[in-house]
Amino acid sequence: MEFKNYNRIKEEILLFQEHHKRKISLIAVSKKQSIEKIHRLINYGHLDFGENYVQEGVDKIKSISNPSIIWHFIGPIQSNKTKLITEYFNWVHSVDRLKIYDRIKNEANSLGKKINFLIQINISKENTKSGININDLDAILDGIDPNDDFVCFRGIMAIPRNTTNINLLKTEFSLLNKAFISLKERFHTVDTLSMGMSNDYLLAMNHGSTMIRVGSKIFGERI
Repeated sequence: MEFKNYNRIKEEILLFQEHHKRKISLIAVSKKQSIEKIHRLINYGHLDFGENYVQEGVDKIKSISNPSIIWHFIGPIQSNKTKLITEYFNWVHSVDRLKIYDRIKNEANSLGKKINFLIQINISKENTKSGININDLDAILDGIDPNDDFVCFRGIMAIPRNTTNINLLKTEFSLLNKAFISLKERFHTVDTLSMGMSNDYLLAMNHGSTMIRVGSKIFGERI
């Protein structure tokens, strides 16, 4: 595994941060990637990794066993997996209903472990994607305890439409950024807009993203 693409992405982020005075976090999406590749990136200095599948992620976390790594769960959440997710991950990007929030909150309080979470929005309104309709966001927000000792609401995440239509992507990114700005005014803990992946992260950064999720462009082909 070479680090040419990783270095280029980090350089793009650095230039963006210097110009816009806004911090951008990079999540290396390691789903279906080998432990060896992940270790190499850790040894290169990267600490944030994202996993989509609970058991695969848990197995990697146990195997790598490095407390310095920040693990992000970014996949759809089944109710019966909330205990494992809470126990092993540091961030949960894909909360999309109050039932899931409540279960994670109960597990985190039981474990005495702090969890950062994002609400996933289905901005493209596609049936194949998880997340809530952006117009239904208040239904979840009304049930969130902003002062809980262990679960901290950090913002929103979305997977925009897979399209080459730049104008459509700009519209979706702009809607998400508008919601993010509103949330920052309402919740003192909100500071994260997780949007932008391998093919659109530069556009996402220019539309307010504070966290991008890049996989194959860093790691290469999946197993």
